Amino acid sequence: MPSTRITLALNSNQSQKCPILIPSSASFSPSDPISCRSLVIKAAQSKLRLKKALRVFVAGTGQELLEETQWRRYMEDDVVLLVSAGEDYVGTKKEETSPGENTTPDLDSLTLGNPVYIMGNKAYIDPLSITQLETTARTLPGIIHAVAQPDLHPGTKFPIGAVFVSEGWIHPPLIGGDIGCGMAWYKTKLSASQVQGDKGKKVAEKLRGLEGAWRTRTDREAWLSESSACSGEETKSATAGEEWDAALGTIGAGNHFAEIQVVEEVLAGEWQNTNHHGEQGMLHENEVVLLVHSGSRGYGGDILKRYTANDQTSMRASNPRALAYLTEHDRACTWASRNRDLIALRFLACLEPGEEHWALGINDTQSTSSAEQTCAAFQSIQARKVVDICHNSVERTHWPPTAPSSAPIDPSSITHEVYIHRKGAAPIAPPLPTPSSPAPAPAPTPLPLLPLPGSRGTPTLILHPLLTPTNGFGAHHALSLAHGAGRAMSRAKALALVAEKYAGRADDLLRGDFVKIDRRGNKRAGGGGEGGRLVHGGTWVVCEDKALVWEEAPEAYKDVWAVGDDLADAGAAERVGWCAGRVSYKVRRE
Repeated sequence: MPSTRITLALNSNQSQKCPILIPSSASFSPSDPISCRSLVIKAAQSKLRLKKALRVFVAGTGQELLEETQWRRYMEDDVVLLVSAGEDYVGTKKEETSPGENTTPDLDSLTLGNPVYIMGNKAYIDPLSITQLETTARTLPGIIHAVAQPDLHPGTKFPIGAVFVSEGWIHPPLIGGDIGCGMAWYKTKLSASQVQGDKGKKVAEKLRGLEGAWRTRTDREAWLSESSACSGEETKSATAGEEWDAALGTIGAGNHFAEIQVVEEVLAGEWQNTNHHGEQGMLHENEVVLLVHSGSRGYGGDILKRYTANDQTSMRASNPRALAYLTEHDRACTWASRNRDLIALRFLACLEPGEEHWALGINDTQSTSSAEQTCAAFQSIQARKVVDICHNSVERTHWPPTAPSSAPIDPSSITHEVYIHRKGAAPIAPPLPTPSSPAPAPAPTPLPLLPLPGSRGTPTLILHPLLTPTNGFGAHHALSLAHGAGRAMSRAKALALVAEKYAGRADDLLRGDFVKIDRRGNKRAGGGGEGGRLVHGGTWVVCEDKALVWEEAPEAYKDVWAVGDDLADAGAAERVGWCAGRVSYKVRRE
């Protein structure tokens, strides 16, 4: 009989794995000298460097293999076994069901017994980030579920690429200081031929006048007005005060960017029939789009600082201070969204000169626009917007999630009201009213498309979120997806290693012709004929901060295709296309 092909992984770091073959002569009885168990333990010790290998679990179900009948049942080709040094199974345990049996998990079995769910498999996950996730989930009050997205990586104290669901408690540090940071796609009227190859360099040269304060204080406050559809009605404003509003319309530093992309592939499928957002919420091959990644600039950090003074990490949701925090949090999220809109307006003024409504994007500090001009520009930007999501936020919602429906939720099915804390994790549906609303709200309807960008100069995957009985209608992944590739190395490490690799050739990383690429955007060779690893490239980059050139190099990030595969393998999303970056803008010293 042939050998059995299986995959071993560490229970504590499931991205560390290896394939092994179990010969057919191996006994299923754990007590026999040459048994499946003994071979698995030896392989874990030698290949995974796990000195103290004690327990074996089946990935996905959490079943511990203790008896001969269990080994006989699960030893089959392509099974994934997790080896533990004694700790309990890490992940969500899935009960096996009979045909026709309800597969929707209840809250207790999904979260309360074992709150940590790790989605990474193909994408590398730093063990420190898992430690941060587990420590947070088991020490902060009220946490009932924690999810490690495949882009998970370590933060200063709390991980990035993580989602925490809490009941009765709010934890501002979990979402950090860039409250409302997110990404938005906008359509342009450019053709693919206008940004391909050397033409991309010419487009990059047009991107001028995008730094510094935009227009006048009056213009900035008008842009932040929350009047519905420019009706002129007096409503509350998202202004944060002139100290912070002065940064409105600017990208910021770090990993923030604006990128001109060509939609290279859109796969036809059933997902297109679930789009309830019309043509505006769709992408088509050869369209040129603008992806903007930015947040609330200094405003969100100021909020975090004020509400976490004296090392206050957590607040009861009923505390008036927590309610005040949420009010400012919501304002910061609105501010950040309006910031992305204004960044898009300023870019479109460069890319589509002559368009009447984009004139407001030109930085004229000597005059003030009229209410009609502001309204027309704002509405025109909304008409170009495909999707806008916020990946640093707290969302108050029903729990557990129920099947998507346009009908109101049965109040009796709502057993909990929770706060979903996202730090570098994209929500898969717009925020919904909560049970305290006057009328029951419908169940969440997923957005048709979400971006999953890689690093600078790498493809952006087009994802379609899934809410199915198998994933608990989003409960498994906490109604969230990865927000990008995620860092594979710290900024300090990237600064040292990448700078050494490209010593004297920093400009090579900014050139769109530095790499040869195949039709999927895969890097085939580096400059000077050197062999290159499968990074994706071919983008003209505007970045006049040398440290950022090193820190944000593709080598500093995970493989975005592996992250996308992990989301698909977890049943959280399907990849329905991808975009290739042609011009990526970080910063100019203007």
